[in-house]
Amino acid sequence: MTDRAELIARKNETIRELVGIRRRLQAAQQGASSGANADRLSFLQVEAARLQAEEGRLRLAIDRAPHGPTTTPIAHNIGQQEFAMQEKFDIFIAAGYDPDKVDPLLELANVDHKSLVPVAGMPMIGHVVRAFVESGRVGEIVIIGLGPEHGLDFGVPVHYVPNQPSLWASQNAGVRRLREINGDDRLIIGTTADIPLLTPDVVNWFIDHCQPFDKDLYWGIVPEDVMTRGFPNSKRSYLTLREGRFCSGDLYLGKLSTAETIQEKMRGFISNRKSVVRQLLLLGPNTILRFLFRRLALQDMLGVVQRVFGITGSPVILPFAEAGMDVDKPFQWEQVIDYLARHPEHPAHRNGDGD
Repeated sequence: MTDRAELIARKNETIRELVGIRRRLQAAQQGASSGANADRLSFLQVEAARLQAEEGRLRLAIDRAPHGPTTTPIAHNIGQQEFAMQEKFDIFIAAGYDPDKVDPLLELANVDHKSLVPVAGMPMIGHVVRAFVESGRVGEIVIIGLGPEHGLDFGVPVHYVPNQPSLWASQNAGVRRLREINGDDRLIIGTTADIPLLTPDVVNWFIDHCQPFDKDLYWGIVPEDVMTRGFPNSKRSYLTLREGRFCSGDLYLGKLSTAETIQEKMRGFISNRKSVVRQLLLLGPNTILRFLFRRLALQDMLGVVQRVFGITGSPVILPFAEAGMDVDKPFQWEQVIDYLARHPEHPAHRNGDGD
């Protein structure tokens, strides 16, 4: 493992500890009446400050460390194939929609496609593409659900795939198109077109914290306290674990071969992505019981991934509410616009004059 990969692994562990401390701190603050609890509260506040400082120190060290390998490139096995540590990642962006569905968001925004809903003077998908391009880590870009007829100029070449009947079908089509573009196995990234607050820093942070890329699949998750600080009324669906409550971050990184292998098994989870309960029903009775008794932990979920899908995986805890703020409904669009009005430093403001 390179020095940079070791720093990233340590930082990821520090963030996990920080999430746990913050959860305990929040519980202690809710019952801060007794003197004993006041001592516990003080201890947890000091511990949270220490971990936050450590996370900042590690972040600075990672920023100063070179992105590439310092000596011989590290190789990993994908089946019988070896490949060098990647610096560029092909991506697919699911931008499909149901043309027969009445969508209040489209009516309010006066567009016929969700990914074209304007944010800061640019269609939502433009911000997503920009974030990946400006990260400097993107290779080929596949967009499912749009076409040249929409007249979008992303400033870089993109590959279009026609609209698909479901998110699962969109994901499947994106994976197939990436295989057609390049038959070699490699690490790819999947995301959606409705996270317009995504930034290059978030993209790079996510990729860096997937290193050393020794798992088949990584996925971003956002702690509830991070989401509620950024968007108190986002109404995201959360999964309750021993370490806290988390929602999806809409960023996925994995091997192309893995994405192909698990497509059929993923159908049910994608169809029920808005319902934590329905997803748990697909995982078996033991998982449901552990969830009901609040004993389900992140490590348990990793075991479930290996058992159900036959792959190794790891969540990446994202300290960015922007990664979890997707725009499906008018009130979420309004929250994003309000957020940008309060954050003139956000990169979205470089792309237009505002809504």
